[in-house]
Amino acid sequence: MTLGPADGGRRSRRGFLYQDAVTLLDCLDMLDGHWTEVSWEDLEDVLCYTADAPSYRQVKTVEGAKRHSIADICKPDPAKKTENRTAATSYLGKLFGGKPLPEGTRFTLIVNETPQRDLFQFVCERGGTRGPISAEDRERIVEKLDGLSLPDGRDVGWCVDRLDVLVTARSCDQVEDEARRRLVPLITTYLGQDPLAQEVDNVLLGLHGYIARRATEPEPRRHTADEFRCILGKTILQVTGQRPDGSTEPLMTLQAKLRPAGVPNAEAERQHQAMLAFRQTQRRSLGSERQRLAELSDKVYAICQLTSMQRRGGLIEAGEPAYRATMLAVSQMREVVSGTVDLSQALAALSDITARCQNRYEDAS
Repeated sequence: MTLGPADGGRRSRRGFLYQDAVTLLDCLDMLDGHWTEVSWEDLEDVLCYTADAPSYRQVKTVEGAKRHSIADICKPDPAKKTENRTAATSYLGKLFGGKPLPEGTRFTLIVNETPQRDLFQFVCERGGTRGPISAEDRERIVEKLDGLSLPDGRDVGWCVDRLDVLVTARSCDQVEDEARRRLVPLITTYLGQDPLAQEVDNVLLGLHGYIARRATEPEPRRHTADEFRCILGKTILQVTGQRPDGSTEPLMTLQAKLRPAGVPNAEAERQHQAMLAFRQTQRRSLGSERQRLAELSDKVYAICQLTSMQRRGGLIEAGEPAYRATMLAVSQMREVVSGTVDLSQALAALSDITARCQNRYEDAS
């Protein structure tokens, strides 16, 4: 499975680790029978279907002590020009508008902090339903979104009656912990035995990578439960080398990918440890720091793409020459030379990208 950080498509990869983790939980819900199909970066951040009825799910994360209120989610986008600050630019305006609204439609605002009291009445558990809301607050939202144009003859009140708020864990790490716990029995069923902790982590990473890669493709793709279960099975096979019938196939670890480049085992192991540390840093980071790490990965990945192109064109030989050219290019990045980025972190990003790609140095594929 090859994961390229932001390289165009429907969205940039910057800052979407949390959203990808939430998407994975929705896919696991689908395996439990809660949804019939799931797609992402579609008409919404996540789009889930129960038969033909869509559930439009928008992910909004905040840092620190900020807690969303009705006023927040109905407020026009302040980044827009004054004349363009309409109800359609608010969180709810974007969630309700611009998409088909057939019978059975639901809307979910997914947040990582407990909302304020007026919005808390919309909160429901994952897979559950919320209780009633006050008529006064319903009318407040209708008034604040006055002028919002909706399709299919719907009005704002109709949408508010179908709005839920789902409070998820505060950090990406915590969301991934929930996904990890839910993956363990699925992997156990596949293998017929308990998986190793590292195997679970690597399956989680592989699924995260699949979701991220699909998010950058030109067209969204709906996944059924059977399709996603197949993707899960392929990921487990890649990680463990073991098929459900007990047969095995060789694994391709980072160390194995570095072997054609002549990297000694001890050095490859250090790169492996640096890669793990880089991934942990990515998961813990928020806001501008997360964006900085994503931009670093983008630039390192671009160097890898350039090296691959030169290999395919016969300008650089496979193996050690390709490895040397890539390492030198990373060490000569403007950010590294200026001291803005530590060389160790840039090389750790390279190790992360190498581990996610097939045959980085062995051939010209």
